[in-house]
Amino acid sequence: MKRRTFLAGSAVSVLPGAAAKASERSRILQPFHQHQHLLKAADCAGRLGMTDIELDARFFDPADEIEAEMMALPCTCAADFAAKAIVDTVRGGVFSDWETGSLWVEARALTGP
Repeated sequence: MKRRTFLAGSAVSVLPGAAAKASERSRILQPFHQHQHLLKAADCAGRLGMTDIELDARFFDPADEIEAEMMALPCTCAADFAAKAIVDTVRGGVFSDWETGSLWVEARALTGP
């Protein structure tokens, strides 16, 4: 079987527009994009010499509030869970506690016993 034939017949969620469709029904993706925008802006501002206090007030504190709101919402699609994974792991840099981390608590609830 050719790869093109396989992909044409499979339901791949990374097809163009899949994220747009998910964002239409998701309460998590919009705040996720705001969160990521704040982190990118903080990175730029930090390189321009903004102090830690200024970075916290303008970028990291609002990002923390968005994160708390996002993590409290239930996932309604795979994109929601992916967004939570990106935020909870600080873009793959760290992992929350298996027993108490909200990402893992929800993952266990979604997958069942």
